[in-house]
Amino acid sequence: MKKLTTKKWFACCAIMPLTLYINASQAAPLSVKLQPSDPHWQLLINNNLLSPTDIKIEPNERSFAQQVKPLLEQGNYQSVANLFKQRELNNDSPALQLLRGQVLLTLKQFKEAELALKASLSTIPDLVKAHQGLSLLYMQQGSYKQAQPHLTRCIELGQADAQVYAQLAYIHVQAEQPWSAIAAYRQALMLEPQQTQYQQGLLFSLISAGDLSQAQVLLKELLNASPENSELWLQRTQIALQQNNNKQALASIEVALKLAPTNANNQLLAAQLHLTQGSYSRSVDLLNKALANTESAHLDEATAVSMQTLNWLIAQQKWAQAKQLIAKLTPFSNKLSKQSQAELSVYSAQLAIEQGNLKQATKRLNKALAIDPNLGDALLSLATIYQQQNQLTQARLMYVRAQALPDFQLSAWLGLAQIEIDSKNYKQALNQLKKAFNANPQRQDLLTNIRALEGLIQREG
Repeated sequence: MKKLTTKKWFACCAIMPLTLYINASQAAPLSVKLQPSDPHWQLLINNNLLSPTDIKIEPNERSFAQQVKPLLEQGNYQSVANLFKQRELNNDSPALQLLRGQVLLTLKQFKEAELALKASLSTIPDLVKAHQGLSLLYMQQGSYKQAQPHLTRCIELGQADAQVYAQLAYIHVQAEQPWSAIAAYRQALMLEPQQTQYQQGLLFSLISAGDLSQAQVLLKELLNASPENSELWLQRTQIALQQNNNKQALASIEVALKLAPTNANNQLLAAQLHLTQGSYSRSVDLLNKALANTESAHLDEATAVSMQTLNWLIAQQKWAQAKQLIAKLTPFSNKLSKQSQAELSVYSAQLAIEQGNLKQATKRLNKALAIDPNLGDALLSLATIYQQQNQLTQARLMYVRAQALPDFQLSAWLGLAQIEIDSKNYKQALNQLKKAFNANPQRQDLLTNIRALEGLIQREG
């Protein structure tokens, strides 16, 4: 039997190559997720102060009514509110309490409006317009659970209009109850069939419910009527994705992007889709534009997508595109979270390794570890660089730190084993391999290397 030399040991228990420890599986496929656009709920104020079929003002309130009537007709609601401030709420009739609540709601003085509308209901519990006002008030504040009982009461009283049904539908959308939303939107459209806002709400609900055949029929009608509506093309993208028709999804998102070329959200959506289709250059180009166009309020989303894309590019070894994206992200580095700053330094180190600049790679890896001392990717990569440069003490230190991290133990034990082999400390190398095998008994290659190393120790002895 031929003697197993150290050189042959390298072949049977290969050291990790000089690269970052990034697995392609970490770069999960990206997906497009659309959100319903917030509708504009319009409050209709009765400028004639309540019709004869409604509740009436008291005789002693008629002079005040004559005073505010022209202001209401002019839409001068602030002046009306100022006049109401001179009156005690509880001394007014339910009619004026209702009007006060409507005016204050229009001015978005929600607390005072709520008090006025509730005051009118305390006297007349079935006052439909007060229920409608309160439902709208709560809707505008995002308090959908509080709005729902008032909408339901309007329907129970048999005086619900299209907006009541649409508001109820929107609540169901927010509660992720698409089938209930579909029913309510259809009721609203029966009363106002040409209301685009309700049509688009129904479309979103159909898509959410997975009723793609009905959604496609409605979407086709809407696109024929409004082919330049970018939101509709985004919905077409969503339908295509649910049907696993990525080509149509990509074509649709590009149309949406042409209609809104500076919309950072559209650019991010398109970038994600291009990435999943392998259009790496186009994806990076869109991300660069998105970062340039994104306002500070949406910067977190843009940088998050860019970082995820960078992870993907590094895993796929698309170095040219990774270099472009790193250059674009670097000016934003101080706005990233500490963890993202560390990850960006690791990605920059990977690029430096690919370019053969180990000095720069070492600097960037140390920068990442200064931010996050337990960043396993950086520890293992820095250990590999030190090991290649025969700086075994520094390499051993990095591996020892990495072995304390469960996800990186195996790589750390193998790295330490290799260092002991390089130093001809075969027994210590065997101990490291046994640790690795005991923790990963399914790795039969480790068992093969253990037996080979045991044979080598016996012969050396």
